Amino acid sequence: MKHKYIYWMCFIAIIASSSCKKIDDLQQNPAAIYEPNPQLILTGILLDMRESPWGGDQINNQFMVINESYYGNQAYTWGALSFSGFDQLRNIQQLEIEAQKKADEGKPYIALAQFFKAYFAITMTERFGDIPLLQAMKGRSDGIFQPEYDSQKDVYKQCLQWLEDANTALTPLVAANATVNGDFYYSGKLNKWQRLINAYRLRVLISLSKRADDTPELNIKQQFADITNNLTKYPLLTSNADNFQLVYNSTTRDNNYPLWPADGVVIKSDLRNNLGDTYVKIMTGTQDPRLFVVANPTDSAKATGDVNYAKKFTSFRGGKTGELQTTLKDQAVAGKLSTINFDYWMSSPSGIPFIMFGAYETEFSIAEAINRGWINGDAADHFKKGITSSMKFYGIGDDAISDYFKVPGNEYLGNTVAGLEQILKQKYAAFFQNSGRQAFYSNRRTGVPKFDIGPANGNNNQIPVRWAYPTTEYSTNESNLKASLKRQYNGSDTRNDIMWLIK
Repeated sequence: MKHKYIYWMCFIAIIASSSCKKIDDLQQNPAAIYEPNPQLILTGILLDMRESPWGGDQINNQFMVINESYYGNQAYTWGALSFSGFDQLRNIQQLEIEAQKKADEGKPYIALAQFFKAYFAITMTERFGDIPLLQAMKGRSDGIFQPEYDSQKDVYKQCLQWLEDANTALTPLVAANATVNGDFYYSGKLNKWQRLINAYRLRVLISLSKRADDTPELNIKQQFADITNNLTKYPLLTSNADNFQLVYNSTTRDNNYPLWPADGVVIKSDLRNNLGDTYVKIMTGTQDPRLFVVANPTDSAKATGDVNYAKKFTSFRGGKTGELQTTLKDQAVAGKLSTINFDYWMSSPSGIPFIMFGAYETEFSIAEAINRGWINGDAADHFKKGITSSMKFYGIGDDAISDYFKVPGNEYLGNTVAGLEQILKQKYAAFFQNSGRQAFYSNRRTGVPKFDIGPANGNNNQIPVRWAYPTTEYSTNESNLKASLKRQYNGSDTRNDIMWLIK
């Protein structure tokens, strides 16, 4: 009897164990991936980094004007943005977790993760000011679901350290010819990523120019000098062949150029959108051959009967961002405003690559640092290289580039205020339909070029300088948000509040 009892107890235990296991199995989502390969996460992160031309960012950069209210406006009355960057920071955190399981194979992904963390954190702090950072990703590990806000200064300090760490980690990996999979930008070539990361760090440092003399803990000038004085340790992105750019294709509709029509029928006319005067007057003032590539002359210039009208800078005119849309529409209908060159931008479904970070930006950042006295060097040389790099991207030939620098006033005016203005205007011109909000951020920091303000401005004749925090923060993290707002803006949360970065 005793043996029979033991038998039944063992049988029940086995059944119970088996049943529990089945229940656990049933609780698993069969469609979910619980241990994704790092390359899958990497591809997702890269997809979410994408920006694109011709959208609202480029309009706020004053590259284009809209004359139809149905398609939007440029009243500069924007409100809040989202904290979507934290979705990417969670993905990056998972990338690190999964990469650590792969030993040596995972090291390149961990190195790149340092860059991605800095990239998305800076993207958010540029928009708002202070953001939660050090506690932001500790919900799962530490149960912190209402993270404190870090000061913008501390956000930059941490991000600059991540960028340094990324370069340090990549150095031996590049030497060993290690690669990553899932990379549709650089095909896994870590040497190109290292160049981008260091060039991006120069972007971040130059964006801190207003804080260069009053924030010794960031060591901004010295960090910039350390990079530019040691290109063996800190290789830089200085060639168009290394541009960080999104290349479209002709075969996949989801990856056609954004302007390419769904039916494939290109109508070479657009009365709704015209080039912005802020951009056009820089190009015409310097007799820049890029204008002939990217834009069409006005119809009114064509109507003059001048056989050479298309090659005259006087034939190009932009609309003023501050004008009433009715005025802009009247000018467009009358053929007095330039449109984009459809034969260039829409020659095929693949269009033109969208540069997220170009070689020209590195050159202009170095030229600006020399002009400001941060480092030694020949600012004129970097100024010229920046312009040349951008022109080469547009297919401008060597003779035309040489002729451009012979135009009176186009030579660098020295390490003066006038020389700095030249650098900033040329950086702005090179940003045309590229680099997301960088043209706006550069203007916000320096005031160059002067942005148009007029009767259409709905922001009390001001260009905004930030976005309000997401409305969800007021319901999910109110006390920490309000403490940050009190510290930054005396409790305010408007588009016109001045963040630490640009004070």
